Amino acid sequence: MIKGVKKLGEEALIASQEIRDYLEKFESEINRGISTLCILAIINEAENREIHGYGLLKNLEKETNEMLIIEEGTLYPLLRKLEENGILKSEKKIVDNRMRKVYSITKIGNKVYNHMLGFYGKLTEAISPLLGISVALNDRYLYCPNCANKIDLEDQENVYCDMCGLNIQELRERRLNKDGTK
Repeated sequence: MIKGVKKLGEEALIASQEIRDYLEKFESEINRGISTLCILAIINEAENREIHGYGLLKNLEKETNEMLIIEEGTLYPLLRKLEENGILKSEKKIVDNRMRKVYSITKIGNKVYNHMLGFYGKLTEAISPLLGISVALNDRYLYCPNCANKIDLEDQENVYCDMCGLNIQELRERRLNKDGTK
């Protein structure tokens, strides 16, 4: 956001290079982790759960109302790192009559993504009163009390948390009974 501010009033606080540098660094630190999470979310929601880099950039801009913009020079190294870590896989495919490298989330990547979603959701919920914002987590999910992993309540096969191994069956039953959906 700060980098995008072009016009400054004479008395603007961000006209000070020291303040501007501080805020740019702050925004960069916050965006680093959120970018990874949002990239995985875009891939997860894409048609056939796969997307090429340029499409990912455009969807990210659109879905975040241009609040989170990742430069190509940042995106592709991030995608390579996610691929090296086994979170993503890629393959070359023809898309719109052009050969493109298409990314999708691996099976392990899906589990890591759910953990990241759970952690970020629970963290955001926990700090929201401090920041004067309201956050409501989706009731469709259970968040592991041990590691914050996001668990889909509709997936009856999940007896244990994928990330930490905690038996979640009793928590699931209590939650479903409390909500009156069982």
